[in-house]
Amino acid sequence: MTQISAIALSLLNGETLSIMDGYRKFACSNLPREISRGIEQKFGVRVERTPTKFISRYGQSGSYHKYHLLKSDQNKDGIKKMKEYVKENI
Repeated sequence: MTQISAIALSLLNGETLSIMDGYRKFACSNLPREISRGIEQKFGVRVERTPTKFISRYGQSGSYHKYHLLKSDQNKDGIKKMKEYVKENI
C-alpha cells in the first residue's frame, strides 16, 4: 500500500485527519501537501479544511487544520477514482 492510498482510504472511511495523524498513521511529515497534491489534484476532489486553535503546554497559542473528505455530488467522480486507486494499491 502506498502512502497516498493509505491517506485516501482513511478519508474514504470518513476519518478526520490532522497533521499529527500524518506523522503517526502514514509517516508523512507534510500532510497538508499530500492532501493538496496527492488527493485533491490527483483525484479532483475537494477536502474540507477546518481550522483548529490550541494552546501548547507552554502557553503558546497556535492553529492547525483538520481534513475531512466531503461526500458531495461535486466529489462523486473523484471519490470513484479514489476507490479504484485504493483497490489497485492494496
